[in-house]
Amino acid sequence: MFRNEMWRSAPAGILDTAYTTFGMIVAVKVFDASDAAKAMFLGSPRIGMIAAIFVVPMLLRMRSTVAQTAAVTQLVAGLCFALSALFPHSEVMFITGISLGFILFALQIPLMTQLYRTNYPPAKRGRLYAITGIMRALGAAVFSWGGGWLLGWNLEAYPWLLWSFALMAVLSGWLTYGLPATPWEVPESGDRSLWRSWRWVREDRDFRTLLISWMMMGVGNLVAFSLFVEFLANPTHGIALSADRVALLTGVVPLLARLASTYHWGILFDRAPFFVVRITLNLITAASILCFFLGDNEWWWGAGMALSGLSLAGGNLAWALFVTKLAPEHAVAEYMSVHTFLTGIRGVLAPFLAYAMIEWWSFTTMAWICAGLVAAASGFIAVRKKGERIGGREARPELSEDEAL
Repeated sequence: MFRNEMWRSAPAGILDTAYTTFGMIVAVKVFDASDAAKAMFLGSPRIGMIAAIFVVPMLLRMRSTVAQTAAVTQLVAGLCFALSALFPHSEVMFITGISLGFILFALQIPLMTQLYRTNYPPAKRGRLYAITGIMRALGAAVFSWGGGWLLGWNLEAYPWLLWSFALMAVLSGWLTYGLPATPWEVPESGDRSLWRSWRWVREDRDFRTLLISWMMMGVGNLVAFSLFVEFLANPTHGIALSADRVALLTGVVPLLARLASTYHWGILFDRAPFFVVRITLNLITAASILCFFLGDNEWWWGAGMALSGLSLAGGNLAWALFVTKLAPEHAVAEYMSVHTFLTGIRGVLAPFLAYAMIEWWSFTTMAWICAGLVAAASGFIAVRKKGERIGGREARPELSEDEAL
């Protein structure tokens, strides 16, 4: 699996830039899209995350394999990206196609986490994921630089980027299809309710604590994230940097920080208590928000984005793998489907909340509120934490198959 994931990481990194940088640049610079349209685009992956809560029980009913289901989802997403490329001068088709693509990519997140738990050894899981994360960040950084140069040279060349995203989605799906075929096995008497995954929130205190903390941190982080490009690119706010400068600051700088720090976060994930890792990430995230929005020149903005990339490197790894420390093997996708569902809820609300906040308050006030939420999440973990649950269920007796399923 690791070899396939290494090959898949570069296309996945290029697709990341469609969401983090180029989608918003096209929406702002080309279409002058409304706040509602931009919020819809930014919230699209979160809609997929909400729907992911139903993917696991549906997979159980279809008796499909995990890898094949994830691959087909990605291939269909590629067709949606192609839709936006086929009609590049239509704002409606651009927003619709690229948003549907990200919705579908988000649907298969719990399935990929299940594959990581099944195929990566526990002692090296963080590092193996980090290595593919480095390749993903490298692909995104190179494409951000090239795409930024292209748009700086000729903004009307953006359809080439849309076709690139469609091609990368198809390539990612093809490579995912080659991952180990992991069938889902459950007892015939097992519960197959569409809401079966929620029982783990009631039964696992540590899981419940982290979900609450992540909700607090996530709202603050996602509101700020939604406004990075807006803050620098929209002339309404008095800065209006060129497309290539925006791509450099919001695309290349954080990705280089991710590239430099991802492997070290992987080591920490494998060796350090997870609660300590999460609190550290939260504090770096709060610092990045304040540095970016309170700064008044490109050095401050670059420093803020570098800190954001540093926190994102560890945050992505922690977000994707923390359930592998808590859940029994057969329940990983169920844990992750609840986690992605709640991420989706806050992700859908955050862009709309972000634009509402800057209608009423300054960017400075918004930044302090967001940083405060992130810091409060760390305090909540510190108060609730009892003992050191380092290895989660992998360090304790596994549940029986009936309990796990």
